[in-house]
Amino acid sequence: MTRIVVLATGGTIASRTSAEGGSRASDTAADLIEALPERGFGDFGDGIELEAQDISVKNSFSFTFADLSRIAHAVAEILRREDVDGVVVTHGTDTMEESLALLGFTHDDPRPVVLTGAQRSPDHADSDGPRNLHEAILIAAAPESRDQGVLLSFGGAIHSALGTRKAHTLDMQPFSHSSGGVLGGVVESRPHFFATARRVEPLPLPDESFEAQRVDMVLGYPGADGALLRAALEAGSTGLVVLGAGAGNPGAPMVDVIREATAQGVLVGLGTRTGAGHVAVIYGGGGAVDAVAAGAVPLGALPATQARILMALLQSTHPIEEARELLQARVAAGT
Repeated sequence: MTRIVVLATGGTIASRTSAEGGSRASDTAADLIEALPERGFGDFGDGIELEAQDISVKNSFSFTFADLSRIAHAVAEILRREDVDGVVVTHGTDTMEESLALLGFTHDDPRPVVLTGAQRSPDHADSDGPRNLHEAILIAAAPESRDQGVLLSFGGAIHSALGTRKAHTLDMQPFSHSSGGVLGGVVESRPHFFATARRVEPLPLPDESFEAQRVDMVLGYPGADGALLRAALEAGSTGLVVLGAGAGNPGAPMVDVIREATAQGVLVGLGTRTGAGHVAVIYGGGGAVDAVAAGAVPLGALPATQARILMALLQSTHPIEEARELLQARVAAGT
């Protein structure tokens, strides 16, 4: 018997129209599992046993580092059990990429962890949640998923955790990957992998120091004078992600504040506001060349939202200079 634990955290897949206004997370893991047969997705064949667990009933746009930490620890606790063969985490799509990153950086087990969610809530006539959950369970139970690390199952596609981001607000397949490709898909209720996920050296699970980190993100744009970066520093930022224009060009006023931040012992990552592609150190005159000279670490092709999680993890366990060196090494190695 293959045992899969479904760990629910809330999100659209668990949300229903509320009397308070709008759609709000409400369904539990047991609710999600019980609804599968009603939508025609209750047949898993022989040998798969499901177990429901809940960690929160919350929409992911309200998550904090503490929420992400709880998810990572809950998954690790489940995998301490020898009778569990895989974990499915249901999650809101808005910040799915952050939880994918934290789990992807810390997961240290051959058994798969598969995240999924929905773009349409369960009270929508054409909800995608049941199908996505059904396919995620099949992937978590498949022998081919072992040693693939943390995965995202959504809209029939299988994505690797690191490098994946939400790239569309409402599309039924809202996720894309920095490499432009997917690991595989589900065809006729069977997972098929086209590629093997590259595993990374796991980092320790987050602790209270991780939860206390404040890593702010500031966008570069015409006329950006660095005031928002300075405000972040004054608010107590322990790390900054600067999203430069193009290949990572923040502008001269932002570079001045990057220099101030690094002098104060704040870790600065340099990303791109484009949402895809590598940060490239090409331009001076306030471009990425100057930002790197001022102490910023170019983040490569890692989405800035995921790099922010990596920075918080490294800062929570290492002195600033060591954290900076490890960030550089991780990015150079593809994290």
